[in-house]
Amino acid sequence: MSAVVRLERPDDRRASLRVEKAAFSRLDEAAIVGRVRDEPGSFALVAIEDDEVVGHVQMSRAWIGSQPLLALGPIAVLPDRQGRGIGSALVREALQEARRRDEVGVMLLGSPDYYPRFGFRPGATWGLRNPFTGVQESGFVVEERDFMLVPLTEPEPPLSGEVRWHPAFGPAVEAPGEPR
Repeated sequence: MSAVVRLERPDDRRASLRVEKAAFSRLDEAAIVGRVRDEPGSFALVAIEDDEVVGHVQMSRAWIGSQPLLALGPIAVLPDRQGRGIGSALVREALQEARRRDEVGVMLLGSPDYYPRFGFRPGATWGLRNPFTGVQESGFVVEERDFMLVPLTEPEPPLSGEVRWHPAFGPAVEAPGEPR
């Protein structure tokens, strides 16, 4: 049975946090979800299999200069369901929902080997720099190439300026990578 991806409902919230905690074996991602989920512009999707939430992706408000757009992440899939296309389905549907909401684009920190298949390109393509590049407090290194963007419309004027994530992402961002 393949997963059904849909918008997160209030009764999914506890299970969504459970998925984030299980996938990452720490509380950081679940804490970010808890801080951004009710903010203006934020929304989440869940993947359902056998009436169980098995995947979750959070979208939150971000900015490039004064232009609002969305940030994708955290994204997680239960460990025993990984490698079955659930993460890909969550990304594709999150981008579709962003288009339905007339968003300008979506940015993320993630694996440059994984996300280009969805249309993401390095932020440097537009002359944008990631404020989280470098060694994080945890010792993890975020590379500039991990910062990617997929435009959904042609903004006027073109995207430029300081890249800002929601404050919930704090002064450090943990390991970018493929969705878990």
